[in-house]
Amino acid sequence: MNCPVCKQAMRKVRWEITNNFRSGKDFREYDKVTYECKADDVWLSTEIPLADKPETKANRASESK
Repeated sequence: MNCPVCKQAMRKVRWEITNNFRSGKDFREYDKVTYECKADDVWLSTEIPLADKPETKANRASESK
């Protein structure tokens, strides 16, 4: 991601999985990433819907049994 002010590459400072606080079929999870440009004090966050739940070691272990 490039800074909209100085056009330099921004640093990724945070990554997390968020959701829309709904339940049932309306529940969605999002891949949220926050970027920072220290030169211009610009912060950007993106939230992109996840197609599938991210695979974790716990999920793989339960599927293999």
